[in-house]
Amino acid sequence: MVKNANSKANKKMQNDISTEYRKMVKKSDKPKILICTPEVTELPEGMGNAANLISAKGGGLGDISASLIRYLNENDDYELHIALPKYDSKIKNVAAITNQQIDRLAVVLSGRGIHLVNDSAFSYLNTPYEESSIHNPVRRSLAFQRHVINLLLDYIQPDVVHCNDWMTGLIPAAAKSKGIKSLFTLHNIFTEKQTMMNIELSGIRPLDFSEWLYFEQFPENIQTNWKKHFETNKIDFTASAIYASDYFNTVSPTFLQELVEDKFPEIVTRPIYRVIKEKFEQNRALGILNAPNDTVNPKVMQEIINYNKHTMQDNKPLNKHLFQEKMGLPTKPEIPLFFWPNRLYYQKGPDLLIDNIPEFFSKYEMQVAIVANGDHKLENKLRALEKKYHQLRFCNFEEKLSNLGKAAADFILMPSRYEPCGLPQMEVLRFGTLPIVHSTGGLKDTISQIDEQKNEGNGFVFYIADKSGLEFGIKSALNFYKLPINRKLTQLQRIMSESKRKFNLKNTAEKYMALYKKMIKEK
Repeated sequence: MVKNANSKANKKMQNDISTEYRKMVKKSDKPKILICTPEVTELPEGMGNAANLISAKGGGLGDISASLIRYLNENDDYELHIALPKYDSKIKNVAAITNQQIDRLAVVLSGRGIHLVNDSAFSYLNTPYEESSIHNPVRRSLAFQRHVINLLLDYIQPDVVHCNDWMTGLIPAAAKSKGIKSLFTLHNIFTEKQTMMNIELSGIRPLDFSEWLYFEQFPENIQTNWKKHFETNKIDFTASAIYASDYFNTVSPTFLQELVEDKFPEIVTRPIYRVIKEKFEQNRALGILNAPNDTVNPKVMQEIINYNKHTMQDNKPLNKHLFQEKMGLPTKPEIPLFFWPNRLYYQKGPDLLIDNIPEFFSKYEMQVAIVANGDHKLENKLRALEKKYHQLRFCNFEEKLSNLGKAAADFILMPSRYEPCGLPQMEVLRFGTLPIVHSTGGLKDTISQIDEQKNEGNGFVFYIADKSGLEFGIKSALNFYKLPINRKLTQLQRIMSESKRKFNLKNTAEKYMALYKKMIKEK
């Protein structure tokens, strides 16, 4: 009898908690979307004036996050929430406010759907991926995910949580355990691994959702044998995210296909390859092409001499002259100018250019400008080379100078060995600057060989990422450069018009919103 009474009391208490919880959870007549991202270029004005203070960009993820948030906010079909780290130093650089005011700002913004994760792991950073001797990237990722998993998932009860890259890798598994749909977007192939003990010490309880985590060694009966795995068996963040998510996407269709076909076994670990292939076979993997920010527009950008397709013939050469002056190149408008728009990392293939510069310069009349940072050995090589060749100049990355380079150059060089998406090859088309690309990933999806006779194509494509391939692309570009000005201008004006229609964030955002609707319908 006592047992029955206790059972009834427990049932009543559970019902009371559920009733009170439903009263407390944020209510909305619209489906709720929670976007979790470590970076964002900007937040829309529609989310309040204080949103203008929030900006932290490390790469293309910041741009696509900003644009998706803007279009979702304008669309008004959803109640939108964003989880971001609170980069105190970055906010102070934008506005002269105190630490107390920044903490109060976080409270104000949370009422508008912007949830800043307040942790010392982010307080002293100006960029999302900055090195820190105290708070390494894994520590920062766990601090961010703890806030989302332990608080926001239950408080917001989103219909869909949209996670981005390995830094959010545990969230899809936690969402699964709470009955929340999740989308995981892979922007680049990278992962981290941690033991359950380290995750536990960060304040997250991995045993609550361990069945959806991907361990280095398969843990049989994890709930009963957890001690055996607690200190040694590591969890793979990216593999876990893909495995646990309801849908998974890459940021270009071809890159997804290349991953499924195992084109890059040297960079894609076997666990990640297996979960991608499994998701693809379940018809739950998509390639959604990124696009440049709408602010990339030669008609309005402040750091360049503005022009459109009609004034390009007069004003683009002015940008070339200005950029040549700033870089210390000979100011010769007739010499074709090639610009390097990427970081100096192996993936981007900078060695294919740098190692062959002496031969290229001996064969072809050309200038090369590089505004980039990356591998220190390559940086030192470039400094040595520019002392020998007046037609080569290298400068550390500055965003304004890089934007001027895109407007000034005749061609950009993108010989990437693999490319999840790439943005510069799409951005420069708006400037009437033509890309030379290796046919891989997002480069293959966006750039095709110019065919003047058929009036189609928008760049120069080579198929093997080696010296001969890059040289083929350069020669194709130089042949185009020699065409009569009217024939060149016809193609460049066509390409400028087409690029904005084909590659814009509205198209990208609509594809994500269609996927949200599909997931909500499934729920």
